[in-house]
Amino acid sequence: MRERDDEVAVKATEEQAGARDAFTTGHDLALVAGAGTGKTSTLVMMGSATRRRGMYIAFNRPIAQEAKARFGSNVHCSTSHGLAYRGLAHPFRDRLNNTRHMPLWRTAQLLGIQRELAVGRRRLKATTLAHLVMEMVRHFCYSTDQQIAARHLGTVNGLDEAGQQYVAQCLLPRARWAWDDICSPHGTLPFKHDHYLKMWALTRPRLHADYILLDEAQDTNPVLEEIFLAQQAQRVCVGDPSQQIYEWRHAKDIMSAFPGTRMELTQSFRFGPAIADVANHWLRAATSSMRLTGHSAEPSELTGVDVPDAVLCRNNADALAEVLRFLDQNVPVALVGGGKPLLHIAKAAIDLQAGRRTSHHDLALFSSWGEVQEYAEQDSAAADLSAIVDIVDTYGPHQIIRTVERMSDEEQARVVVSTVHKAKGREWNRVRIGAGFNPPDDDTKRAVHPALARLVYVAVTRARTQLDTTGIRRLQTRCTTATAHTTPEGIPLARLPLTDQLEYPRSPMSTFLARHLPHPERVIASYLQHIQDLPHPVQPLNERRPDYAALGHTIDYRLRLELGDDPGEAAQAGVDIIGSNLPLEGAPDPAVRANLHTLGNTVLERLRAHLTDLHRRLDDDELTRLCFITGFFEALYRNGTFPRRRNLLAQADEHTTLNSLIDAVPAYVLDDIREQMDLAYRPFAPLRALPAHQRVCGPAFAGSADVKADADFIADGLLIDCKARTQPHHLGRKQVLQLAGYLLLDYDDRYAIRKVGFYLSRQGALISWDVPHFLDMLGARKSLAHTRTALRNHLRRRR
Repeated sequence: MRERDDEVAVKATEEQAGARDAFTTGHDLALVAGAGTGKTSTLVMMGSATRRRGMYIAFNRPIAQEAKARFGSNVHCSTSHGLAYRGLAHPFRDRLNNTRHMPLWRTAQLLGIQRELAVGRRRLKATTLAHLVMEMVRHFCYSTDQQIAARHLGTVNGLDEAGQQYVAQCLLPRARWAWDDICSPHGTLPFKHDHYLKMWALTRPRLHADYILLDEAQDTNPVLEEIFLAQQAQRVCVGDPSQQIYEWRHAKDIMSAFPGTRMELTQSFRFGPAIADVANHWLRAATSSMRLTGHSAEPSELTGVDVPDAVLCRNNADALAEVLRFLDQNVPVALVGGGKPLLHIAKAAIDLQAGRRTSHHDLALFSSWGEVQEYAEQDSAAADLSAIVDIVDTYGPHQIIRTVERMSDEEQARVVVSTVHKAKGREWNRVRIGAGFNPPDDDTKRAVHPALARLVYVAVTRARTQLDTTGIRRLQTRCTTATAHTTPEGIPLARLPLTDQLEYPRSPMSTFLARHLPHPERVIASYLQHIQDLPHPVQPLNERRPDYAALGHTIDYRLRLELGDDPGEAAQAGVDIIGSNLPLEGAPDPAVRANLHTLGNTVLERLRAHLTDLHRRLDDDELTRLCFITGFFEALYRNGTFPRRRNLLAQADEHTTLNSLIDAVPAYVLDDIREQMDLAYRPFAPLRALPAHQRVCGPAFAGSADVKADADFIADGLLIDCKARTQPHHLGRKQVLQLAGYLLLDYDDRYAIRKVGFYLSRQGALISWDVPHFLDMLGARKSLAHTRTALRNHLRRRR
């Protein structure tokens, strides 16, 4: 059953009426609507409360069509693709239809791909290369990027990172040519719906409406997000951040950073109190502060259900097991989404087991099933491939084919089996949760990750009258050890640093800021106005997997050096940790640790000498290389682990020299930091001209003893938080409150902070506010001095 809006009440609830009344003021709104709480009804109430022209943007066409029947004539209902089609795609209509079923061999011909590509001992067929090129275009269309880059290449199973980088560089010119062809009215390549959506987005369209209602905002496509945020009309985004389960598909939760008044709908009409209690358990595990109340017209209960209306599973392997179980019992069963993907996998496995190559794109590089199994086992990045291997090895390809052939259509099925991802937006009376969520019997240490908690929350809230939670019983006990004042791992929230506390609504910093500075959305709105006319951020284009975290550390250090300071205490702490006997998860043996300790100290010594000794000044490229290396030492201190992937230090042994580490710094790092430093020249010029005592890098505060926090820069009373973001419009509540936290933690006014701001290093923009204006926008009711005192007392009471 699709999710119905039978939660409509004859009379608006207090929450619905409040949201409707807030809408009529003309302000932007972020409406957090829990499962079954009447979000569509509330939006219809908003549209009926005004004669202004409105626009409702739905997740898909069926929802848009249903909404059209419910909204008044003053509200236009559409999908984002529908808007784009009317705005741009009409000249491409014939091509959209005529190229829909173009075979890959023809696409390869049009792309000029005539030969296989050798990558080590593996070879990619021309049709596989054509598929990868068109996938690069598709990923680009989902993004907010202005041009196709190497990072738009998806995972190519069977290749290591070096091989994937080589393929990306080989195909990048073809992908850019493909996009030019797609955008031409005389082009010949296949034309898809996502293509005209991206073409339309690049025109920076203005929507003809006085207000815009965006549904399912927690799973918004990035390209639609950019369009929505750029509108001058009143904006209302509605959704449930705790139902964000499509991050792997590049969907973004824009609600958390949206500059609108935040309101909630918590009264669910789908189920009663019993199911609401279960939902709230998983909301807590997902670090959400929202709590649902159940008000269904029918009673709901937690009970065992042998033959439910639906069984919801964690993945396809679990779903297939459930289907087989019902088939063995002669119960007609359907799999949501059908069995075609499983058939394709099974047929590909049969070919590979027989020693034949397959055209299945996920398996095209392998010559045998044994190679697939080996790669899936050894490469930790091959999670999707591991799932395929598990299904085939557990059931066998022939059994999979027989199973798919015996499945019923949903209309004829007694039971529907689905993964949670495919069940989103639907509901059934009687639901059983599959056992695949439960941890192994011997796995009791690892806490439940918030992403998994969100998935379970979506699953349990699909039920209306009966919910069978047997399949998550062990997982649920793992969550009960955490309290409202601890993380899922049991760490007291009061012991977390500032940035981590802001991830938890019930942490001491979050609760204080919510009470004393309740309106970060006003600062976000001001910030978004400032960045509207800025150029798009610079970023690496020819690197498939840029290490953005390491690049962020590097530009931070380079800017510190520009202001006359070294990388700071955290970098030295990381060097000291690797040289100590302290346990460090994933760390190499003592001899390697000792060598890394020596290398780290040498790096920091060279950087300090650059500042103090004119005869030991370094050129820009060497500074960048040393700063890039330094970032990996600081990460040891910040994260408390020694990762093996994407860690330059993991390449070292006891004989590694500093020169070999320097040579291992990728070339793209130099190009990217050079661009960022060129952008920084003008905004940092007045800061460089200040006397040394007015330039403070990495300042700690009097309040840092209460909650660990150190900022980036303070220059002549201007507190600057540096952000090296490729998508600066994602800066939101957490970042604004982090800046406010730094300001308040300066209890004794040691730094005489009079302005605060963000420096966007990839755009070369410094955006700042006077402290009184900043606090006024945040909704502060007391003076800065009084608020600082209140924070100090609040934090020390909760130690």
